[in-house]
Amino acid sequence: MRGARLALLAVTLAGTALLGAPADLAGAAPASMPAAPAVVLINQPATSVCSGHRFTVGVWYQRISGGSRAYRVAVSGPRHRRFFYRSGKAPSAHWRFWKVLAGRSGKYRTVYSGHRRGSTRWTTFTAITRAHRCHGG
Repeated sequence: MRGARLALLAVTLAGTALLGAPADLAGAAPASMPAAPAVVLINQPATSVCSGHRFTVGVWYQRISGGSRAYRVAVSGPRHRRFFYRSGKAPSAHWRFWKVLAGRSGKYRTVYSGHRRGSTRWTTFTAITRAHRCHGG
């Protein structure tokens, strides 16, 4: 998974904190993980892809964090229409990944939502992926 990054969806008093580390497909959390009320780890999609290619979104629940496993993942395309949506409880045994097609050039907005511990309010993190025409070669 070239360019994929993990991110930690965690809530602080000021807002959402994002912790990035190289992707680990085995499902182990990075060792530098802070002792925050973190709940759901997210796979931060690539920032740039070629039109007609796919980018990866995904979730994993870190058991030692406690708190809610609930998540929502929504992707909107260049025409500002949501075309991909998943929700549920993040698995704790393995990552759950989805490959999303960037069918045309433009900006794709991925919005991850989760709960902070002890709260029922949704907190969001937004990632932008830009799809562009690539020259064959």
